[in-house]
Amino acid sequence: MNKKRRQDKPHQPPPQLPGRETLRQLVRQEIRQEISVSSTFSGPLPPPDILARYNDAVPDGAERIIALAERQAAHRMALESRVVDADIKRSNLGLGGGLLVALAGLFASFLMVDRGNAVAGAVVASLDLAGLVAVFVYGTVSRRSERQQRVKALSGES
Repeated sequence: MNKKRRQDKPHQPPPQLPGRETLRQLVRQEIRQEISVSSTFSGPLPPPDILARYNDAVPDGAERIIALAERQAAHRMALESRVVDADIKRSNLGLGGGLLVALAGLFASFLMVDRGNAVAGAVVASLDLAGLVAVFVYGTVSRRSERQQRVKALSGES
């Protein structure tokens, strides 16, 4: 029987690991490749250097962008003014409605007392006045809470 012997491959030394200094250079090179620079801006207008480049792309591009920002700001201010005016009207209507309800309750209690139902008249008058006080206290507390939340929001607290 002829057995073929597998020929031994020539002996190859194991691969050499790079030295410490070579590893440091490779790491530095890799780090350098990963660093990137970015810039951001917020607000209606880009920074002046970017804004000036719009003129290269579109004739009067910078002027058009500034005009757009001005129109948007005027529109936003007009909307805010309308919202504030509507809130004032709603508040005044609420005060007027509350006054009418309170006066109606007091008038009803007066009629009850006048017709001989002093206890019922006193109960209605007491409930009417207690309701007015409760609404006043609730309004004061809620406005104070709103102001505190607004201060927190403006100061960056959560």
